[in-house]
Amino acid sequence: MAMRGMKTSEGWYVKATPSGEPYPLDSGLVPKFRKAGVTTLPGALQYGASVHGSKPCMATRQLLDRERIEKNGKTFEKLKLGEYTWKTYSEVQQLAVDVGLGVRVRGLQPLDRAVIFAETRADWLVSAMGCLQHRITVVTLYTTLTDSGIAHGINETEVPFVFTTYDLLPRVTRVLSQCPKVKTVVVMEDQLDGVGDVCSFPTNVNLVPFKELIKTDAKSASVSTPVPDAEDTAIIMYTSGSTGTPKGVELSHTNILASVVAYSVQMNVGLEDRYLSFLPLAHIMELASEIALISLGATILYSSPHTLTSTSPKVMKGTEGDAKMAKPTVMNSVPLVVDRIIKGVSQKVEQQGWIKSLVFNEAVRYKFWLEYIPFTSYILNLFIFRRVQQELGGELRRMVVGGAPLSPQTHDTMRAIFDISIQVGYGSTETASCTSGMDEDDIITGHVGGPNLGVLMKLVDWEEGNYRVTDTPNPRGEVVVGGIVVSKGYFKLPEENKAAFYEENGLRWFRTGDIGEINSLGALKIIDRKKDLVKLKHGEYVSLGNTESKLKTLSNVENICVFADSTKDKTVAVVVPSAERLWKVAASVGIDKDTVTIEELCADERVKEAILKELQSHGKKCGLTRWEVPAAVYLTLEPWTPDTGLVTAALKLRRKQLSHHYEHRVHDMYSRLD
Repeated sequence: MAMRGMKTSEGWYVKATPSGEPYPLDSGLVPKFRKAGVTTLPGALQYGASVHGSKPCMATRQLLDRERIEKNGKTFEKLKLGEYTWKTYSEVQQLAVDVGLGVRVRGLQPLDRAVIFAETRADWLVSAMGCLQHRITVVTLYTTLTDSGIAHGINETEVPFVFTTYDLLPRVTRVLSQCPKVKTVVVMEDQLDGVGDVCSFPTNVNLVPFKELIKTDAKSASVSTPVPDAEDTAIIMYTSGSTGTPKGVELSHTNILASVVAYSVQMNVGLEDRYLSFLPLAHIMELASEIALISLGATILYSSPHTLTSTSPKVMKGTEGDAKMAKPTVMNSVPLVVDRIIKGVSQKVEQQGWIKSLVFNEAVRYKFWLEYIPFTSYILNLFIFRRVQQELGGELRRMVVGGAPLSPQTHDTMRAIFDISIQVGYGSTETASCTSGMDEDDIITGHVGGPNLGVLMKLVDWEEGNYRVTDTPNPRGEVVVGGIVVSKGYFKLPEENKAAFYEENGLRWFRTGDIGEINSLGALKIIDRKKDLVKLKHGEYVSLGNTESKLKTLSNVENICVFADSTKDKTVAVVVPSAERLWKVAASVGIDKDTVTIEELCADERVKEAILKELQSHGKKCGLTRWEVPAAVYLTLEPWTPDTGLVTAALKLRRKQLSHHYEHRVHDMYSRLD
């Protein structure tokens, strides 16, 4: 990996580029945007349409049938899906124009705001671009926010206009009584059921189907289109943070375009690439990535976590998953999804017998070293990994991972199985998702690369955690990010803005709260987080996030949250085990699966003891200290999903909620240890 920054005696780690230049290097989209005068997000779409007009831009899969199944008092949905259908770049641009005209004739004015509360889909991005073309700020809300969180975002931004979908309309309907300023709701229709049942929708709010919104008439001709300003607030992005009420982050066109340009350099994507989109567009990493892809002429195929693979929960038997149909060459992901992909692969291989499982695991283990022998990698892919690779379409060559730390073990395993380049990035909503990223040809794991194009970064001493920029052999400290990627701040939260943002030497800076270390090659490694650091009874510090990221690589663990009490000298953990592997653990301690339920297994002391021993052994192998490895565990099959409120939309643990939810269980574990 080439060094892309420098360390100074003050401990600064700075992007080595000329000062005063918003796009300082002539690479990626920089010269193209300059030549075309692109300074705003709709300008990027217009540029893409002007260059790639007849090329496929966005694809949506056909929904052929839907089946609803009742089981244990819950309703499960299975979908029969067909081929992908396309819209060209010119068609997407025209749709955005039509959306802009549609919202204007229904009363929205420049500098007004509109909420998008919708799943990731082509209409989401088209709606955002249509509003932005008329200087209308887009407010984004995660679909996994609670009803109170949705109402908070709508009311705080005082929006009169909400975009939603068929699936989410019932939730919007529920909160409208708490949102008196909303006058219009646009519904992106279901392919089979249109806007759905609207009997309970309030009569004082206009309900507009998306297809009706984009119909132009005589009124549209009288609408003038203002010119957006680069420093306008383009997006107010509400983050479902790990604590407290969702916060709206104000991002300008300039902030997001800086990320778009940086991604264009890092992603190395061309006209022939196909990108499979399933992460939330209400997450800045996904939004900036898709704008970059459109600017570069790639094709975006839309999916969802529920239909991604053939074994995804909403895929009807006999229907192929989206990845197999789309055959993507590029994907974005988050570590938890990567872990689930690997665990799913491992379970399928184990079902084929111990010999095949042994061969597969050894091939994964040694593939990195065997690649130095001519043709070995090709032979391994052909005879061992090819069938597994087909689960993601068989043509994937690059995956960008962000949102949380990716363990080196997961990184190496995913790269070996799917024979792809994995680029780990680091950022936050407050920095338009853009801080650092790995180079494509970097084979070293455990870090998040050097600063991205146009990003300034420095480390600042954190005395409480004993991290200093003078530490040897590598400087350590809180990561502070500066430059044009740093957002305007939190919407209507002046006190939090003072704590997190500041101006220095004409630049805006953001205190991330993450603790970083700079290695000898100039790459950043996230080693801790202020809020995750707990001092135990005898003075030892435990980094909860670091501990969890290592323990989660154990195949028996689906998810884990480590708890540390400052009055104790040990940690404990709540573990969501892999249900399938739990039966194998039970068999190993002499339990007959025909005599118990899986819920009873979780409460069985023999099973808990076996899982605990595996965790402790695995933790020691991963380099954890004796006080970091849990001394007790509680097993639960309760799902940790954004719907339960225990994790964020980006699948990060919400510690405050988990601590409250499992308060009595944690207390019981510590009581038994005393």
